[in-house]
Amino acid sequence: MKAVFITEREYKQLAKNKLKEMQAAERKFNSRKKVHLNNTNLSVFYEQCSQEFSELLYTIPFRCYFTLYLFLFLKERVERFEFEEDKYQWTLSKPLEVNFSEIARLAKVPINTVRSAFKELTKYDFLLHSDLLTEDKNNVSKSGILVNDYWVIGHDSVKNKVFFHNLKSQKYAPSL
Repeated sequence: MKAVFITEREYKQLAKNKLKEMQAAERKFNSRKKVHLNNTNLSVFYEQCSQEFSELLYTIPFRCYFTLYLFLFLKERVERFEFEEDKYQWTLSKPLEVNFSEIARLAKVPINTVRSAFKELTKYDFLLHSDLLTEDKNNVSKSGILVNDYWVIGHDSVKNKVFFHNLKSQKYAPSL
């Protein structure tokens, strides 16, 4: 890893470009057909979700339209570990159960859409899931640990990975 020094002017330009990129990604997300602004079922479901999230989530190219909503729904129901109660932001959640049929019924979307969103959250490491913890049957709840989006650094389009700050794992970005 290399350290690159930049001037204050270059830093301001980088911050300005990042803000422009996030605003363009949000406009692109809101122009989709299936968003909570255009769909009444999704708007009712969105009201049950966490309203506080990082705008960097808009820059991640989720293929499934429901992935962001599933993440926000799970984030609303997450429980912190006791050792993180005094911290401003939590890092990892306690293990939680993801019941596909219940979420599909609440959101009024097909169950395969919820499954697709779940797979995408695990692909981008927002949901740490192991198949060893749950049964292999289709109709069973899956369990996983949710990663807080507060720690997202950004999405690398070349490697198609999302990088997080300050998590103690090999597949996450090292602390700065």
